[in-house]
Amino acid sequence: MGDSDTDFREMIADGWREALNDSERKQEMRRLSLVRAAGRAFGRKGFHKTTLDEIATELSVTKPMLYRYVKSKQEILYECHRIAISMAEEAHSAAMLSGRTPLERISHFAEDYVARITSTLGSCVVLTEFFSMTPEDTARIQTRRARLDRELRALVSDAIDAGEIAPCDPKLAVFFFMGAINGISRWFMADGPMEGPEIARVFAAHITASLNPTGKTALAG
Repeated sequence: MGDSDTDFREMIADGWREALNDSERKQEMRRLSLVRAAGRAFGRKGFHKTTLDEIATELSVTKPMLYRYVKSKQEILYECHRIAISMAEEAHSAAMLSGRTPLERISHFAEDYVARITSTLGSCVVLTEFFSMTPEDTARIQTRRARLDRELRALVSDAIDAGEIAPCDPKLAVFFFMGAINGISRWFMADGPMEGPEIARVFAAHITASLNPTGKTALAG
């Protein structure tokens, strides 16, 4: 195991131990530490083959200690999707305030969302596991995803109406760039050659270029 991999595991474990000792920050730090540790474990063996014992090992805690906070892998999976959709919603809200035009807002959303998921969730291939959640949790996440999808489609429609991009199907446009963003969890490594902010800038540039066949300059810096 490389030094960077060891350092990352120690960071996760430190975050877990700090969460145990700080009641005010405990809940959110516990969730993030769980998701990051689970993401690494699931990435090695897959969601269904990974045990809670292996996740406890990733956190450097005992299984009884882990059971004080989570009872199943489905709970961890739900937390991962809850955190991810929350970050997407926050990125959308920020983009609506920061972008001057619809296409700028799409770009700002993409860059912000990618930066958030890579910095907060790290390698979280478990995001590709959606229907392994309980039906109730799946419905909760799906409701929020559907709302975000409608808001992003509206942005694409606004960009078309503003003449920033050529006429297209907003539904397919959103499927295209959200599929690209969500696919990052399959290959991103926190200790890889490119850091999250750099990947975020590149993805935002590619998305803007793909949606801007008119050749107009849509971004300011």
